[in-house]
Amino acid sequence: MPQAPIRIHIENNPESEPALRFTPEHLERVLAAHPDRRSRLAIIVNDDPERTAELAADAEILFAVRKPKSLGHAKRLRWVQSISAGVEGLLPLLPPGALLTNASGVHREKGGEFILAAVLMLNYAIPRFASDKEHRRWAPRFESTLRGKQAMLLGVGAIGGEGARLLKQLGVTVVGVSRSGGPREHVDESITFADIDRVLPKTAFLVSSLPLTRETQGLIDRRRLDLLPRHAGVAIVGRARVFDCDALRAKLQDETLAGAVLDVFPEEPVPPDSPFWTTPNLVMTPHCSVDDHSVYMERCVAIFSDNLGRYLARAPLRNLVDPQRGY
Repeated sequence: MPQAPIRIHIENNPESEPALRFTPEHLERVLAAHPDRRSRLAIIVNDDPERTAELAADAEILFAVRKPKSLGHAKRLRWVQSISAGVEGLLPLLPPGALLTNASGVHREKGGEFILAAVLMLNYAIPRFASDKEHRRWAPRFESTLRGKQAMLLGVGAIGGEGARLLKQLGVTVVGVSRSGGPREHVDESITFADIDRVLPKTAFLVSSLPLTRETQGLIDRRRLDLLPRHAGVAIVGRARVFDCDALRAKLQDETLAGAVLDVFPEEPVPPDSPFWTTPNLVMTPHCSVDDHSVYMERCVAIFSDNLGRYLARAPLRNLVDPQRGY
């Protein structure tokens, strides 16, 4: 007796820009990778969030181009593939026993370049010059090059690791911070969260690409920010709530930190009345620093297609998230 096909639900997002939508061409690439898949799979692409509960009820696999409001209806769900690297919003929705994989790696190239750009901006006092321009203030500063200065990278995964590689090429001493420590490529010193306090006073650039987990939330509080030297700068491209952002903003205001480049914020979009808009020595980018939409969806579909092959072969999945760690 032939087996029933595996039901796959693609939760699409028609409200996003075209580059971030799942298309029939993407579906064809997933199926064409292995022709035998066509007879084994039943695939539904859903563009209507109001029909998600109805259409995904029997799904075994979910490709989440858009985060669903709930997964309580999906009683047969066994695996969810997200197009986001951060999955703190999906984890609470996950049914017991279901696997979750993320899109870690798709941001590597652009994220690493933005880390380099942010460190260069901080090194050459661009946040301060931006504030000076606003006040029509002419105040030259003659900064030295990056060589020999120390950057602490909170997170040395795909984005942080690429940032480390690029910074090393310019002679920066790189300290990589991770949950487990251990050797990392392009990192001069690899430490755990427990060693952060020891290194902060020698840090010129504090850069975070960390996800938000129980362990990382509030990791850099006011006490730790106070350990940084006054000439230090901060760049955040991961999750904002890893930092006490109010404390960070206060230190920029009183100039006990030299500058910051922030791509993420505790509330997004940043409200018009937020004090961030008037904080001095701060460069703000609207949560777009690590995403390259010209290749983003293609890379996410490639991860999903690869993982689908692994799932059908009962092989270990790529980018598997540990629910306890949160990444």
